[in-house]
Amino acid sequence: MSLSKQLLLLLSLIFFIIFSVSFILSIGNVKNYLEVESQFHVQDTATSLGLSISPHIANEQDPIIATMMAAIFDTGYYQEIRLVNIEGKELVKLTNPTQAIGVPDWLVTLIPMHVATAVSEINSGWQISGTLYVTANPNYGYIKLYQQAKATLLFAVVIFLIAIALLISVLRFTLRPLSDIERQATEISAGNFTTTTKLPWTKEVKNVAISMNSMSDKIGNIINRLNKRVEVLSETLKREPLTQLLNQATFEVNIRQALSNPKSTGYIALIKFDDLSALSKDKGNEAVDVLLREFAAILKSTEQFSTSAYRLHGSEFALFFPDFSQAEVLRLIEQLKHDINTLGKAHNQQDLVHIGIVRYSRNSEFNKLYPAMIEAYGQAKNIDSNGYYLNEDLASAMTDIEWKSLIISAIDKNTPNPEITFTAEAYNHQQVPTLKVMEEVFTVIKAEGGNVLSIGTFFSMAQEFELVEALDQCVVDKVIALMEQTNKLTPVTINLSMSSVSSHSFNSWLKDRLANTKVDNSLLAFSITAYSVAKDIAAFANFARFVNSLGAKVLMKRYSPDIIGIDQLKTLNINYLRLSRNLTKDIANDPNKTQFLDLIQEVATLLDIKVLAEGVRAESDLDILKAKSVYGISR
Repeated sequence: MSLSKQLLLLLSLIFFIIFSVSFILSIGNVKNYLEVESQFHVQDTATSLGLSISPHIANEQDPIIATMMAAIFDTGYYQEIRLVNIEGKELVKLTNPTQAIGVPDWLVTLIPMHVATAVSEINSGWQISGTLYVTANPNYGYIKLYQQAKATLLFAVVIFLIAIALLISVLRFTLRPLSDIERQATEISAGNFTTTTKLPWTKEVKNVAISMNSMSDKIGNIINRLNKRVEVLSETLKREPLTQLLNQATFEVNIRQALSNPKSTGYIALIKFDDLSALSKDKGNEAVDVLLREFAAILKSTEQFSTSAYRLHGSEFALFFPDFSQAEVLRLIEQLKHDINTLGKAHNQQDLVHIGIVRYSRNSEFNKLYPAMIEAYGQAKNIDSNGYYLNEDLASAMTDIEWKSLIISAIDKNTPNPEITFTAEAYNHQQVPTLKVMEEVFTVIKAEGGNVLSIGTFFSMAQEFELVEALDQCVVDKVIALMEQTNKLTPVTINLSMSSVSSHSFNSWLKDRLANTKVDNSLLAFSITAYSVAKDIAAFANFARFVNSLGAKVLMKRYSPDIIGIDQLKTLNINYLRLSRNLTKDIANDPNKTQFLDLIQEVATLLDIKVLAEGVRAESDLDILKAKSVYGISR
């Protein structure tokens, strides 16, 4: 119950108590007054009428006696006037009805009035000749009492309504700042650190508003400082220390992102020193480091043409040419070859590197790219010094028609595709014993020959053919059915595409499906990659809010701050955040990664987000993640 309703109820109760006591006392006082007044009135009437009758009482049949009594009685203030002679014989008796017109019977029953009767002896000379009895009529008292009660009630109701109206106005004016503070608290809990500019006039509420503003400012400043630190650490984590080129983990993330876009096509070049170890033995490590930095500077110079340069490891480097044509790549590679020749002459090395180039397209598989680049590199070594070889024949084993047919077949519920299993179990090591807190749905797609296909490529092709929403529905439906059959009690993550996330028809279907399942909705966590989220953050935030309203959860996986800034997490409404593997791999030996994890944990705690780590192999890395109280760790 709201505070305003409580105050209104309290005021009404107090008013009712005060009014009831006042009303009872008021009615009682009026009743007593009318009874006393009636007593005096009938006594005066009896005395004066008795004196008027005295000269005529000697003749009991004198008609003036009855006339005088009737004249007094007709005023209506008397219930009964009776004249009795000395022998007790009733000479005259006048009586009014006892029913009070216009007065409810319950009032007469509830508040009985004492009926006053006055007696006056009538003398004839020096002898008593009769007795006069005058009884007051209570009907007039009841009428007055009833009128008084109605007037009191009417005024009480009017005063009560006026008081309620005034109270409501005052409460609205007084409690409006509390509503603003409530909204501010909600905004703060959602990660929006707003302040109240118009402070309330009530002292206590004003102090609360000032405290809330101070807290919001402090938390907002903490988030901003954390975000700046994360930006610095993120940039450090993405680069290889010696050459300051992007590292292998970043290379893999960028290539996978490119392959997830069905419209993306381009080239990837593997650049490898033929015998870096021999150079190191011949000239020393310092000379080799100088050579590598100068070589990295040449690769960086190509970034002005929208390429990306990487050092994968040791003697291997890479160049990424997204959305480049073959002619553009060759023109840039020729310039690169010229610069490398110049660098080789400066270091008395005619043959430094060779370059293997491969083309990727919408149905390329990531696991096949590196072997293809190695193969192209081997071809380049057979051409000339610092030469290159471009392989245009990297293609999928399946045609578009075969892909589409397989996808349509998978959507059919009567086929074994897709196969659903649960894997990547995450455990909370803060519990004793360790508690399994998450499993991931693993989808397996097999071609007609039984070969397992790349699930990323499969969904990418489904996106291309505008079948990914139906495919997501099929997967979600199979997962829920399997959970119902196995009575699963561990939360599971189900991967979705952004096409489904932003689709109204998919959301409607999902709402109906979750309403018609025995599975606890809180056990379902719908997962989207950070790269996909970054394409349409608003649509994802709306979907997350919608899913939370259904009682289910939302997980963003493969998170890295270079994809989505840490300050944007507060707007996403997510429940789980699964870090990219490169952020936790070898964390025990990288203080930058440890600092980054600390920052992520701080932000996640403020935003009530549970952090997960996946693919943790080294025991030393596991120990660090345990010590940092990461919510769930999968190995």
